[in-house]
Amino acid sequence: MRTVRTPFTILVATAGLAATLGACTTPSSDSGSGGGAKQNVTLTVAEWTNPGAVEFTKQLNAEFEKAHPGVTVKFQTAPTANGAWQQLWNSMLQSKSVDVLAQFAPTQQGFAPDYTNLEPGGAAALIVSGQLTDLKDQPFMKNYDPQVQADAAGYKGGVYGVMAAEYVGAGALWYKKDLLAKYHLDVPTTYQEFLDACETLKKAGVTPIFVSAKDGMHGGVWQGIANQVIMKGHQPSESVKVSEDRAVAFWKGTQSWDDPVYKEISKRHQEILKYIEPGASGVAQQTAPGVWAAKSDDYPFLLDGSWDGLTIQQANPKLNLGFFTLPGTDDAAANRVAFKPDLTWVVPKTAPHKDLAMEWLAMFSKPENYKKWLASTGSISTQPALKNTDLPWMDWLNSHMDDAFPQLTTPWYPAGAPLDAQGPDIYKLAPIGKDSVDTILARSASAYRKSVGK
Repeated sequence: MRTVRTPFTILVATAGLAATLGACTTPSSDSGSGGGAKQNVTLTVAEWTNPGAVEFTKQLNAEFEKAHPGVTVKFQTAPTANGAWQQLWNSMLQSKSVDVLAQFAPTQQGFAPDYTNLEPGGAAALIVSGQLTDLKDQPFMKNYDPQVQADAAGYKGGVYGVMAAEYVGAGALWYKKDLLAKYHLDVPTTYQEFLDACETLKKAGVTPIFVSAKDGMHGGVWQGIANQVIMKGHQPSESVKVSEDRAVAFWKGTQSWDDPVYKEISKRHQEILKYIEPGASGVAQQTAPGVWAAKSDDYPFLLDGSWDGLTIQQANPKLNLGFFTLPGTDDAAANRVAFKPDLTWVVPKTAPHKDLAMEWLAMFSKPENYKKWLASTGSISTQPALKNTDLPWMDWLNSHMDDAFPQLTTPWYPAGAPLDAQGPDIYKLAPIGKDSVDTILARSASAYRKSVGK
């Protein structure tokens, strides 16, 4: 789960638990140590704290140890909040102690053109500096869509990770099916229908939307509307190009945050935020899903990512749970699912046991195991042969995946650029903040131009 404050991206992962994993019986053949069973070998696997993913990984590690006598899997985790995860993986890379490491998919947004003179960060920086192993020709990569993997972690012909998880976060909405039925409401398909539903609920004495505005989850409204408005008229396959074209236009100064399209998006964002609970600014993301789930007679909608299904179900197992994405336009056909590339397994070139790391990834990637990963995390499948899981709350999502697209990425900006340059700071935008649409967008446009020297 991610609670890092950014203007658009509300990141993270989770949802339903796994059953026992099938064992892999391939003997280990770690380089430099000969074949056969290992003696006192420790394979280190690390990922950020995330209930469903962590439980699955623990089970996979146990099965890996059973299939590889003499091998112990050391599993390390840290929350993403307050920089704890970044500090952990940085220290493991420096000590050359990690074999399989989770990273957020850099996507092609992480690799700005040479003419920008921008240095990449995060996983993209590790790739460009030659610190990660190219996995493109590994046998287990045949289970995944090659173009999806290249878009997520590709660079100059190589693929430097296996993206295992994608989630819906931009405009993602959980809903209580029984509560909508009580007020004779269907899942809205247009922006106006959603506003009308919220008004109906409000008049009935029900607060429509619960959200953690303390940790920026209300930004999903802005981002969700932006994805659908900007992608209107484009095919899902054009999403990466639309992002790139926008980034180029921003860099060259022909587009900016104060353009009319962002004024319309911001106004729609404000209209929807009229229906959130009054104390949203004090609600933390860590507790919001559980609080929302426990309140079965109020708050029909929860603004939160698809990764939090497990937390919600554990908080209220009896809840008749549903999920859909906010319709950002009044054209139902344009209101499509936007998903975010997320957890990506990488193998550092300094991995002490690289061959074992590849065997671990091979076990993870076996369809019978990956299917359980999907059920455990609520992730969208990145293996073409496997459809999404049949978790009850995924019924709407499963029926709307044919025209889904990777969510738009932000325009390029230099490391250390002020928050306003990265996009409208929705913490400052009324009704959560005090600034008007014109004020906040003018500030962002000015900050962006200054950050890129325009």
